[in-house]
Amino acid sequence: MLRTAKHRFPAARRFMPTVAAILLAGMVAACESTTPLSASSRTDGKGGETEPSFAQFSDVPVPTGAKMDVERSLLLGEREAWIGRLVMTVAAVPSRVYDFYFAEMSKFGWNPITTVRAGTSVLTYSRGDRIATIQISSRTLGGSDISMTVSPRGTRERPAPAPSSGVSSRPLR
Repeated sequence: MLRTAKHRFPAARRFMPTVAAILLAGMVAACESTTPLSASSRTDGKGGETEPSFAQFSDVPVPTGAKMDVERSLLLGEREAWIGRLVMTVAAVPSRVYDFYFAEMSKFGWNPITTVRAGTSVLTYSRGDRIATIQISSRTLGGSDISMTVSPRGTRERPAPAPSSGVSSRPLR
């Protein structure tokens, strides 16, 4: 007679709810390693009141309810001279986060270079001697991950051509 797995491992069956509860508790605890951020904004230049500002990053918009992922963020400098990667999570869906940054970055003096709305959306901006790249992706259990990388602008000089090795190329006809 064939025995099913249920009859072969009765002890394992008794401990499955306990193991599942421990795993679930660990996953929930891992989600709590974020630090809440305040919303930031600037006036639109038309004399409106300035809303509360997120002090450490006064030159970029931060969505309301955003939480910083401290373990994945790497920041150097402060105020309007910081560089590095700021990683945040928000409850809003990626399309709303994209619309937020698309509308708000110019209010902070950032000029758009390129934007791509996709499964992982990417927006790139320039401001003075810095470049900001924002990646927005969907979180598994809802909401969005935002990764904002700000770096110094590279030089416009082209590298010197490599020395010729005597090999030439020409188009095929």
